[in-house]
Amino acid sequence: MTPLESAKERLTIPVLWGMLGLPGAPGRSCRSPLRKDDRKPSFSVREDGRLFNDFGYPEHKGDAVDFLRIARGLSPADAAREFIRLAGCEPPPPIAPVRPTLV
Repeated sequence: MTPLESAKERLTIPVLWGMLGLPGAPGRSCRSPLRKDDRKPSFSVREDGRLFNDFGYPEHKGDAVDFLRIARGLSPADAAREFIRLAGCEPPPPIAPVRPTLV
């Protein structure tokens, strides 16, 4: 399992919502934390907390990594790296190859 797959198993949208300090509370019908102009509930988080849909902006939908990307204005690659970090699934640093000592 990749670090991103492990992170997606550990970190759901409701948990991420709280970690980011976003207003309101996630639910099947709630106000979008991604838009200030959402006067009526037009945002939905699936019961399992893994997918969301902002009906006011059709391009705002996806998984928890997409949620983080939109909420923080990150590139897809930066969002994936930050998501892995927030979930505590960072891979260990690479180990430098050991060169044999010549005698």
